[in-house]
Amino acid sequence: MRGNHVPLRTCVACRTKGPQRDFVRITRRANSEFAAGTSREVGGRGAYLCRRLGCFETALERGSLERSLKGSGSKDSRADLLAWARTEFASPSSV
Repeated sequence: MRGNHVPLRTCVACRTKGPQRDFVRITRRANSEFAAGTSREVGGRGAYLCRRLGCFETALERGSLERSLKGSGSKDSRADLLAWARTEFASPSSV
């Protein structure tokens, strides 16, 4: 008997492969804004990033996110995406 199919995705920053649920899907909207979602809930062409802040920083630095999405995002949109990633994936501070 066959098991359930698990969709695999690749991070555009570190090239790690894994199940789709382990990644964040980023899309570029028509107005050059990036939108982050975890699935196909946000329409448009998508690229996947690991749930690590380092991958978001690398993808924006090297331009691999824009290359995958076949277009660049606005400066504000890039800053907003990085700020979102910092709040979502920042390591807990040691108190």
